[in-house]
Amino acid sequence: MITAYLEDISVGDTHVTGGRTITETHLVNFAMFSGDWHPIHTDLEYAAADERFGGRIAHGALVLSVALGLVTFWPPAMKAFYGIDNLRFVAPTRIGDTLHVQTEVLAVTPKGEDDGVVTSRFAVRNQRDEDVLVATLKSLVARKPRT
Repeated sequence: MITAYLEDISVGDTHVTGGRTITETHLVNFAMFSGDWHPIHTDLEYAAADERFGGRIAHGALVLSVALGLVTFWPPAMKAFYGIDNLRFVAPTRIGDTLHVQTEVLAVTPKGEDDGVVTSRFAVRNQRDEDVLVATLKSLVARKPRT
């Protein structure tokens, strides 16, 4: 997503990442790391009886973490993750779903002499091209070095 300096990024720029398939191992490791052992993620019988989801689903924070890991950030220009606005989990992610990220630059806002904020639509989509997570992502991006 951020593979250029601020001056080289334009409103309307888009990017699609490669994919990653969510596995049982992802859910178990994330539950161990985060301490979130909610049975909708970790208990087959509990989740199967759930009327809304009808089976186990991935942690929302896991989906976000995987999605952020799929996005390409170029260290010379990408200075910091600046924030997320309007984050919504719009559909469940299940074991076996393959996720990818689609981004579109919505705004490029200079911020001081050395950098600016790039605001992008951030959509995590599954193998059926359905949104599972949507948000507005903000990144702090460097301007080109002065010579």
